[in-house]
Amino acid sequence: MRNVLVDLNNMSSGNYTGTEILWRALQYSLRDLVSILPLILIALLIIAVYTLVAIILTRLIRSILRLINIDELAKPLIKYRISLTNIIIILLNLGIGLLAVYSIALIVYPAQVEIITSIVSYIARVASVVFLIIFVFIMLETIIERIRMEAKLRGFMFLIILFVTLALLLDITALSEEVKHALALGISIGIGLSIGVFSLWYFFHDLFEKKHSGGDKK
Repeated sequence: MRNVLVDLNNMSSGNYTGTEILWRALQYSLRDLVSILPLILIALLIIAVYTLVAIILTRLIRSILRLINIDELAKPLIKYRISLTNIIIILLNLGIGLLAVYSIALIVYPAQVEIITSIVSYIARVASVVFLIIFVFIMLETIIERIRMEAKLRGFMFLIILFVTLALLLDITALSEEVKHALALGISIGIGLSIGVFSLWYFFHDLFEKKHSGGDKK
């Protein structure tokens, strides 16, 4: 690229007409296009193959899910109007699309395999964390709605979910490993203490209340 710019610069400073300079630039552009044309064709072929695979798998998975009637089975558990079939199909197509992009990038930029792998891995981790957080909150809200939890138990479950969410988010942050380890250790201790204290109160609160009321009577 640098040699091309130098050549065009020399032509512009020499005894060349504008038409000749434009023709030379067009020649360079066509030469570059011809050099990358095989990569473009391979990329289009990869896109076509992955598209065909996505269509086949989508129809197959949709037929299987319709056969087992997964939406009807999950309807009593989920109060939101969410189709599990559509969610599974979307996640499947996103995975296939990510594989297609990864394959094309490896062919077009083979020297950057490690960087591409790191980027794809990070995107997959972020997507999995977001999906897990959304899924956990939906399931928690559904459980609370179904079994009519008391306010204290509901607050405790939200506290635990908050701790777990923070632990998941730590994995995708750009913090140093030492800071991640320290924060993860603190969150783990917090979860353990919260579960211990809440379990003690939940199973023995009647005994504590009796002793407290007995002490007040005395």
